[in-house]
Amino acid sequence: MNPDETILVLDASMGQQAGPQAKAFHEAVGVTAVIVTKLDGTAKGGGALSAVAETKAPIVFLGTGEHLEDLEKFEPPRFISRLLGMGDLESLLEKAQEAIDEAEAEELTKTMLSGKMDLHVFEKQLGMLGKMGSLDKVMAAFPGMAGRVKDEDMAMTQDRLRKFKVILRSMTAEEKSDPKLVKASRVLRIARGSGTHPRDVKELLKHFNMGKKAVRGIAGNRKMRKQLMKQLGAAGLTPNE
Repeated sequence: MNPDETILVLDASMGQQAGPQAKAFHEAVGVTAVIVTKLDGTAKGGGALSAVAETKAPIVFLGTGEHLEDLEKFEPPRFISRLLGMGDLESLLEKAQEAIDEAEAEELTKTMLSGKMDLHVFEKQLGMLGKMGSLDKVMAAFPGMAGRVKDEDMAMTQDRLRKFKVILRSMTAEEKSDPKLVKASRVLRIARGSGTHPRDVKELLKHFNMGKKAVRGIAGNRKMRKQLMKQLGAAGLTPNE
């Protein structure tokens, strides 16, 4: 065979072993490119730098999950930012643009800033967050957050969000439009229908009310609202007041 590329795939958790192994493979087959996988775990991939030094071959892709869409093009500044625990907001914004419909996001922002927050909006928010990937990947992209949140806490939050989505699917359109209707008997019915505990339904309502209060605070603050509009415009959205 006469391949165009000979790609070495390295596990990000290999650490110091990466250099010698890369050197051995390079001497045997002539490595031309490197892919670093399992960057969705605790490993930061520092060993990949040793591999590049030994083979003189560039890193072409980073693997951050099990699916094809989790294979990211390697960008040196972003990689170094992650390596230093500084996050990767650029990648996060790119994922958001790919996963979220711009018109839908704009309409949702207008609705929220108008103060018309209900469980229909909350459900859409959860759906958009889910499209961006697992919560640990989203959090890891924020500066200073990588490795700060314990795995068990992250898993607990992920499970809570999953329950919230199921609970919302068990509610009627009327209940989502007017959450105040969800009293004791309805809480019990929703819990049974979603296979959850009544305390989970109450927790969802608590989180919703906290979020609604925060949104109203922003909507009522003209200076803060204008600043948010400016940031959304910079991100490519153009909501009107």
